[in-house]
Amino acid sequence: MRYLTIAIPVSAWHHVDGSIDNSMAIDVVEGLIISTINGSCVRDAGWRAAAMPGVELDPHGWPPGDHPLQITLREEHWEWVIGELDRWRPYDDGELHDLARTLITAAIDSHAS
Repeated sequence: MRYLTIAIPVSAWHHVDGSIDNSMAIDVVEGLIISTINGSCVRDAGWRAAAMPGVELDPHGWPPGDHPLQITLREEHWEWVIGELDRWRPYDDGELHDLARTLITAAIDSHAS
């Protein structure tokens, strides 16, 4: 099992979190439990990274949008995240999708070398 930590700005992580939340909501109804488990792991990692002492949080418990979150997940989870981002790509504005996907893909590629 290989773990990988990727720094992602909170604003881009919100996009990841929302995409994963959408996937989980549909997949649990469809009985795709592995997707729901993966989603729980990914979202929990984001929530844990956001719970930083000494950083002013917004009313929802998140740091400022430009603050980098250090998210640690298994490499397989990161690859799953890319697939879920691509799943929801037709329904978003693109900028945060592209940023999150670029950061994740670059980190996976450099980790593999």
